[in-house]
Amino acid sequence: MIVNLYVDHIMSPSPTSSEEVWNATREHSKVFAEAARQVGLTDAEYRDFRNALLDGKALYVRLPRRLDAMSGEHAGSVYAVKNAVMTTPVMGWKVSLRDGTEVYVPQVCGNISVLRHARIAHEQAHRFTPSVAQVPLPPETPVSLAPPQADVSITAPVASEAIVPAASHFSGLPFLIPAAVCGIFCWHSSTPPAPPAAPPCTLGSNSSGVCSN
Repeated sequence: MIVNLYVDHIMSPSPTSSEEVWNATREHSKVFAEAARQVGLTDAEYRDFRNALLDGKALYVRLPRRLDAMSGEHAGSVYAVKNAVMTTPVMGWKVSLRDGTEVYVPQVCGNISVLRHARIAHEQAHRFTPSVAQVPLPPETPVSLAPPQADVSITAPVASEAIVPAASHFSGLPFLIPAAVCGIFCWHSSTPPAPPAAPPCTLGSNSSGVCSN
């Protein structure tokens, strides 16, 4: 399932500068604070992130293809996609925190995202004891940041009526039986498959911007 964070955006319209992102964290403080918590930022890290935005320390970059966590909002509920892998290149702002954690904000949606590999590498470089086994990552979740495509309904082709030439008495019966059998099975084979069920809204919207409560 591809989660569409273009639909489940936190900022609308899309921000044009890091100053607009900072202003949104002030005007919608509860939403952004919850998004920061969902992606795993501590209160101190979130405070450092906002200060960096205010001080003009955010860099406009291409986001990494994979992020440890990416926030989203659907119907007033904030959630996070773990081990998010973006299906297309995305531009946005990057803030490097003092502990090496990198916070990203995609320009198209404003959803706070986190990548901690730099902090982990920094800690391992200064660790003298053998490193413990790493916790396995959750399965990758494809993330789309493009407008959803409208669903196109699949219409089953309409079978034309079979034209059976007239015949005297029952001479045409052997030909009618195969036609009747074919009509039954061909009709079933032409029936379109049922569309896949929409995912729960707690997992985000799908590529068509649909989810189920």
